[in-house]
Amino acid sequence: MSNNNFLLFTNKFIIFIKKPVFNMKKITILFILLSATYFSQCPNPTITSWMMTSTSADFNGTNDPSIISYEIQYNEGSTFTPGTPAPAGVQTFTFTSFPSSITGLSIATDYYFTIRSICASDTGSWYDNGNNGPDLWTTSADCPDAIPYFNDFETASCWPFGPPWHTNNGNPGNYWYYTSDNTGNTFAGSDSWTLNQGALSPDCWVVFGPIDMTGITDANLAWKVRGVDPAWCQENYTIYFGNDYNISSLENSTYFFNETIASGGDACGTSWAQRSFAISGYTHNEGYIALRHHGVSDMFQIHFDDLEITSTVSTNEIESIDMDIYPNPANNILNIKSDSKYIGTKYAIIDNSGKIVLTGLISSNLTRLNTENLSHGIYLFSAGDNIKRKFIISK
Repeated sequence: MSNNNFLLFTNKFIIFIKKPVFNMKKITILFILLSATYFSQCPNPTITSWMMTSTSADFNGTNDPSIISYEIQYNEGSTFTPGTPAPAGVQTFTFTSFPSSITGLSIATDYYFTIRSICASDTGSWYDNGNNGPDLWTTSADCPDAIPYFNDFETASCWPFGPPWHTNNGNPGNYWYYTSDNTGNTFAGSDSWTLNQGALSPDCWVVFGPIDMTGITDANLAWKVRGVDPAWCQENYTIYFGNDYNISSLENSTYFFNETIASGGDACGTSWAQRSFAISGYTHNEGYIALRHHGVSDMFQIHFDDLEITSTVSTNEIESIDMDIYPNPANNILNIKSDSKYIGTKYAIIDNSGKIVLTGLISSNLTRLNTENLSHGIYLFSAGDNIKRKFIISK
């Protein structure tokens, strides 16, 4: 009888029992296989930073030699369930090592992202913060911050809120607000009378900036304004420009324009009136614009739109610059004045969403571009590796 079997004697029966056979060799091999499968699972990516710009997602992490690549799936505006292949409409981005970037995103837009590792033997699980689905990230707004400066109030994330940028010293008085008319155009507004509150006595401030004024001594500040109700349009306002965001400093600035809208004038009613004033001999590297609605009561509403500052560089000053563009703002024609070394260089014009809208070659020392098909707004002129100039198309 083998060592695995034995007899059990009782007072009535003889029972034959067979011992179970434990094959330790097979169990050991199975354990090794299971351990190898478990411990060789493709690790999750280690993300150390994730940053959104106006048109890109920039991320960094710890590179793992066992990971051969990484896959990101992302979608604009709504969440999704990742898969292989990616669901319809969901974008895929693959890269081999950190750091990396996804470019070509839309400005001030919500995106949902999830990421996984890809190893030689298998693919890791989809990874996100909290493991509860793709993470929400929002691209930043390309808020105006340099000359030429242009603010049409269309980008909500560029609107100032809260002190010291946004204050009300009236009694009573409401804050500045941003709203759209029936054409979809967004503008800034302030009230001196409302249906629910009656007559108000506003002293409302809103401050925009900082604006890079490095090297700019002479500029022109322009805007559109209206007292929207032609029967109650005599709103009073002051617009200031200075080197500090504090209203006490701006109120004492030598650069300002004050107006009480005249009854029957060009700013009285629903049509917009253009206003401007010159900034001369400015010596600071930063500037701030302040709108102040004050010194009035029991009218209705004042509206502002299309704040812009442009440099008043003369033609003689342009002669000393390797490459420049003018006029700025432009309408139907944009001139590119350049040194001879740039002839044959490729150029591109990029709109405020990051889309390339015009390309070509610099053909001479003075290249003229037809811009009549470009809509009103801020654009970037880019040429070669390091020449970039902002300009405005004004229609």
